[in-house]
Amino acid sequence: MTYNKMIKATLLGAAVVLGAFPAMAAAQGLLPAQPGDLVAERTISAERSVVANDERQPLTWFQPVAADEPLSFAVQPHQAESREYWQRVDAAQLQAGYALALTSPSAVVMVSPGVRSRALDVGQVQILRNGQALAFEQAADTLVDAATLRQAGMEVAAGSIGFRLRPGLEGDAMLRIERASGDYLVHVLEPESRHVLGLRAGTDTVHAGASLQAALQLTGGTRLDAATALLVAPDGRSWNMDLGRNGSQARLQLPTDVPAQPGLWQIHASTAAIDGQLAFQRDARTAIAVVVPTARLDGSLQRQANRREGGLVLGIGIEVATAGRYELRGVLLGTDADGAEVPVGVAHAANWLEPGSRTLNLSFPADAVAAVSAPWHLRDLRLSDQSAVAVIERRDRAAIIND
Repeated sequence: MTYNKMIKATLLGAAVVLGAFPAMAAAQGLLPAQPGDLVAERTISAERSVVANDERQPLTWFQPVAADEPLSFAVQPHQAESREYWQRVDAAQLQAGYALALTSPSAVVMVSPGVRSRALDVGQVQILRNGQALAFEQAADTLVDAATLRQAGMEVAAGSIGFRLRPGLEGDAMLRIERASGDYLVHVLEPESRHVLGLRAGTDTVHAGASLQAALQLTGGTRLDAATALLVAPDGRSWNMDLGRNGSQARLQLPTDVPAQPGLWQIHASTAAIDGQLAFQRDARTAIAVVVPTARLDGSLQRQANRREGGLVLGIGIEVATAGRYELRGVLLGTDADGAEVPVGVAHAANWLEPGSRTLNLSFPADAVAAVSAPWHLRDLRLSDQSAVAVIERRDRAAIIND
């Protein structure tokens, strides 16, 4: 079983009442946070309109890891890459002829009507070259309607159409729909273009009230003329991101009162550029999690003594501001006879915690730690708010236990 699969396993594997160990402990403390760690500087008392998870049963679970299992704890935010753009076009523009911003042959075009717009059919679509209408079979192929697109698994509006342009039209192609009414979303994808917009957030998870950064990069050897970036919340609210002078670094100070609606947030970036005489556009999107730090690791760690069963039990201190169900998980590595770090396993603990100073215990059984010895290394320590389905702290190198 790989580590990624392992951490997704359910906590329902083995239930053990937490805190059942004798009151005998050695204080150790967590290591200072390192660059790249997700650390809550403060906690926030949040109102929960609906308790998403009111389970009160404490649970622990352990999954061993083979000593030769390769592990990676690095968190890599998603790198979005785009050869496409979206443009809202009104009926007047489509009736007159809307110029498609293309840089390569065989572009794929999809047109979707707005909520109050007239549905499209294949007979309404014209492709113009040098102002002259072409027979559709001369200009495009693979014409599909909304029903076909839905059968292919795409969620599109009723009355949508899609087609692929034939080579030779990339320099001067216009889309005309004479009976257009309302507004339409035009989506253009250039799978053969060398011009790619890359978008990457500085992290996959950010706290409410913290600073968010994202990097934009347009490859293909062209000049970036303009760029915009928005952060869009799950409820549709959006905030403009500051792109600075060169338009390659987007920044935003996040609001502290983030929407309660669950779901991922999105960064939307749009760029305009010129390839020789051809102006073109690229849009990209990437998702992040914006979370409220309803609790945080308080920095304390105590090695609990378990005389009945042996093993290694680590009590991790948690400062709780909002009542809820919280989960702690961490990976333990021990030291073998050659002095090398080797994996032992991953431990999980979950319980309902009221506001105040609390503790969750990570338990590593005796048979799992028997083959290795101190110093022990606690890696990839994560605190999650299960009531909000959110990771609120993450430490790559959390602790070293020397005895």
